[in-house]
Amino acid sequence: MRKFLNIIIVLTMITSFAFALTGCPSAPPEEVIEETTTEVTPTKEEAAPAEEVEPLEFVCVAKGIHPWFDPAGVGMEDAAAQIGNINTRYMAPAEWSGEAQSKMVEDLVSEGVDGIAVAVFEAGAMEPTINEAMKQGVPIVIWDDDVADSDRVCFIGTRNFEAGVMHGEKFVEVMNEEANYIIWVQDLAARTVLDRVAGIRSVTEKYPNVVELSDVQMAGYGIDEALITAESLLQTYPELNATMDVGMNGAIAMHRVMEEKGIPKEDILNISWTVLPEIVEGIEEGYVFGTMRQNPYAMGYLSTYALKWYLDGLRPSQEFIDMGLHFDSGIIYVDKTNLATAEDENIAKAPGMVEEFKKLWE
Repeated sequence: MRKFLNIIIVLTMITSFAFALTGCPSAPPEEVIEETTTEVTPTKEEAAPAEEVEPLEFVCVAKGIHPWFDPAGVGMEDAAAQIGNINTRYMAPAEWSGEAQSKMVEDLVSEGVDGIAVAVFEAGAMEPTINEAMKQGVPIVIWDDDVADSDRVCFIGTRNFEAGVMHGEKFVEVMNEEANYIIWVQDLAARTVLDRVAGIRSVTEKYPNVVELSDVQMAGYGIDEALITAESLLQTYPELNATMDVGMNGAIAMHRVMEEKGIPKEDILNISWTVLPEIVEGIEEGYVFGTMRQNPYAMGYLSTYALKWYLDGLRPSQEFIDMGLHFDSGIIYVDKTNLATAEDENIAKAPGMVEEFKKLWE
């Protein structure tokens, strides 16, 4: 038994020695895994910021310094905020002249602005300036008063002859077809003024008892001249019982002089043009019977879209964008019945016009 155990021990030792010489059985070869790269698209927050696009620079230019034009500048600013990435300015020449306004536009073109919307004071002076700007790649949109023969992008405004017709018809109605009247104008250089006067006369000349006592009276762009003229009119024409103003300073002067002299409100009926604080006051106090109102805010608002679309490569299918025809926002008549709401309603119309306006571009 002992001999048998010794044999077992010897065999075990031989086996262990052989195992040590040959080593452990090799492990199966490790699987080789190819390393792959997966591109991960960075999130908006992780992405490197794209190069910023330089904002466009648009300028709204009025005929001169006067509160009637100011809403157009506000309209341009509001439209630019809706579109985005557009800076705007509102400017007006200190001098009421075609030369001064043309120089302002020329300077803006030299400065390198991207687009200009201008209410033209004098067509003859502005036409070559507009054509040169367009040649240099600065689009010009005209609002309020046109230069039809120029290369401008388009004109956004109202048909002033038709507006004068509306003015005349309202006047004849409230005067019961009998009046001894005069027409006030601020100047005779603007096409808008001449067209409105022609429209008024096309109506009043049909009524033999509606008599224009003199040629147009100059109110100018400052109240002092109009006050002097109003005093003179009351002395020269004692039969005067009505005035129509295609601007505003004539009606304001009549209000002040009548109040100062104690002339009863009902003795002279005045219909003005525009809704500004002095006219609002005149309507509230009864010295101004009513007023015609355009929508300069919407003109500035739509001009901004016109400039942007033009730069985007679109072109208008019509050169004259008639505020009344296309948007039912040409001329409204304002008196005590709608004085409180008329201006806000005019402004509120503008954003809703854009969809219809876009249909005129291709």
